[in-house]
Amino acid sequence: QLGSRGETEALAGHFADDEVGQVASALDDYALRLTQLVARDREFNSDVSHELRTPLAVILSTVELLLAMPDLSDRARDRLRRIERAAKQSTELTTALLHLSRGERQAPSEGETTEVGKVLDQLLETHRSQLGRKPLTLELIKEAEVQVDAPQSVIAVAVGNLLGNAIKYTSEGVVRVRLEADRVLVEDTGPGISQHEADRLFERNYRGVGATGSGAGLGLAIVSRLCDLYGWRASMEPREGGGARAMLDFSPPP
Repeated sequence: QLGSRGETEALAGHFADDEVGQVASALDDYALRLTQLVARDREFNSDVSHELRTPLAVILSTVELLLAMPDLSDRARDRLRRIERAAKQSTELTTALLHLSRGERQAPSEGETTEVGKVLDQLLETHRSQLGRKPLTLELIKEAEVQVDAPQSVIAVAVGNLLGNAIKYTSEGVVRVRLEADRVLVEDTGPGISQHEADRLFERNYRGVGATGSGAGLGLAIVSRLCDLYGWRASMEPREGGGARAMLDFSPPP
């Protein structure tokens, strides 16, 4: 039961001091410890996310100063650009996680919207630079101009995780990002997935069959939580002809 301010209301006071009352008292104790645990977890996540923003800001400002030096070699400038892109990605993720830990939507400024197409341009540029010699082509097709009432950092994290997941599981071929009215599709030519596996990919700590590397299976779970917070929908399905298709739908649920 909940009190007038939303806190858990004690049960023991409603029962006599007998076996039922003892069970109620034990439940009260368990509920209190659980509430304290959740509160500590939220505070920790919020504190960590907040504190990470300071060193990331220092990295970005330092890189900006270094890039302004006129005598930089092309190789050094390219490496600094990679550091800058990684720091920006980390900043966006930290900002999104901060608001997830608080359970609140990060509202843009009044009248501000994010142009999804520009976010996709930046994401593909970043991921292309990280492909190395992997025989993989990244394509972007814009069929519509889409603006969303959400901060750029949140959209970048949501779409970026879908794109990164497709790149991870596609050893060669094409990863195609398609911007349609109110949604983004990410299609790949990887080994494909079963529908059963597709239904589980957004679960926390679940990693797909054939996953390699040290990933913890959190990327798509973060996408799912952002969708819950902003009223979006994310899904994954097998693609006809092989590979998989991920979708991020910004339209209101029916």
